[in-house]
Amino acid sequence: MVNISRFTHIYDLGDAVALYHSLRMKPVYLTKNAFKGLQAWLASPFCDKIENAPEKIRTEIHELTKFKILTQNEFEDDKVLQFVKSKIPAPAVNVCYMILSEQCNLACKYCFLGNNDSAKRGNFLREDMSPEIANRAIDFFIRQIKASGLDVEGNKPVLIFYGGEPMINFKVLELVAARINKLRKKEQCIHNIEMSVVTNGLLLDQEKVRKLHDLGVAIAISVDGFSEKANSMRVDVAGQPVFLRILEKLNMCKAMGVDVSLSVTLSEETIRNTKDILKLVDVYGIKAFGFNIMMSSDTFVLPHSYNEAAAKFIIDEFIELRKRGIYEDRMMRKLKSFTNAQIYFSDCAATAGGQIVIAPNGQVGICHGCLHNKQYFIAHIDDDNFVAVKDKNFIEWSQITPVNHQECMNCPALGICGGGCPINAMHLKSGNTIHSIDERFCAHSKKTLEFFIKDLYRIINE
Repeated sequence: MVNISRFTHIYDLGDAVALYHSLRMKPVYLTKNAFKGLQAWLASPFCDKIENAPEKIRTEIHELTKFKILTQNEFEDDKVLQFVKSKIPAPAVNVCYMILSEQCNLACKYCFLGNNDSAKRGNFLREDMSPEIANRAIDFFIRQIKASGLDVEGNKPVLIFYGGEPMINFKVLELVAARINKLRKKEQCIHNIEMSVVTNGLLLDQEKVRKLHDLGVAIAISVDGFSEKANSMRVDVAGQPVFLRILEKLNMCKAMGVDVSLSVTLSEETIRNTKDILKLVDVYGIKAFGFNIMMSSDTFVLPHSYNEAAAKFIIDEFIELRKRGIYEDRMMRKLKSFTNAQIYFSDCAATAGGQIVIAPNGQVGICHGCLHNKQYFIAHIDDDNFVAVKDKNFIEWSQITPVNHQECMNCPALGICGGGCPINAMHLKSGNTIHSIDERFCAHSKKTLEFFIKDLYRIINE
């Protein structure tokens, strides 16, 4: 018998219907009449074979069969799922978060690292990364890339200077970036490496900005919007607002002709106004964006309504930003997956088994969200025998993907989601683990997929 796949989801587009297989990821658009014809045939005793499809909808049924939206036997869905699971990438380290300092000059009220909590803040290492540790950390990262067996020619490793606040330890940042640039020719596995620093911006000055630019280190400045109200949760350790000081740094970079990207945390106030972010673009000529959905913790709990509102905000901003030729990173990752009909297994380098985090004392972990307690920090840079891609913890994290979650099987966004943050998932409910569902991404992924399907239909019609 011919049936609709259990992975098929139906979207009403007004004058048409879209049928979408969450693992094959190619929407098929039918007129309402063709859809009614399909429903009638499937309910009839004559739908035992595809060849018996009515003449008037035979072309449509051929397309639906091609993309597995219609199945011809009961085992077809299971075969598709098993094939997809067989394509889950093996761990391959290609990203390094180098934590230059665990200390921070801010205490944002939503900080997922714990800078907003005195008990967690007390657990952070007081000593910054030394030059000696930094040099050994570079060697360790290179060893892990080589052990991953990635294609040297086309590979683009990523080194992110992070904290705390990385600019607290600028001298070591300079040292690392300069040595990386010297090693590019000698170590072919890093000849295409990209470096960036994620900073709150307050410690930037003209000399440091010029130095970062000369070293090829991209600058990403954290901000929550384009008003003091939107940035009310972004405060220094004395509890004072910092928004106006951040604007001064953006003005300085603009005057110097140095491009910066923005890492925008979507506070509840930020998502109430879609115009504020656009002002940042227009005033400062921002060309790159990354939106960060806030995370819950044991000291900061978000209302459930936030997830839906944040998802809608990201889509609304994407529509406006693309008119300016600017494409936000979070949406683009999912759009690439949708456009290419390729499963997006992981939205996080940690859950792809592709990331290491090196603490100031040389400890090596999987996720920077665990800095305050060093959970999942399971090695040290001086361990010459450690190979991340063979470690059971890295392998476990690399299998954290929606296609391995039974709870996700009925979700239309199964193929483009990539899952959320295991650390956030742990904090959502008592008893949760890294394998629990990060519910923030459920709303975000479903709304994003619906937008893509409707937007593609609009483009086809135009």
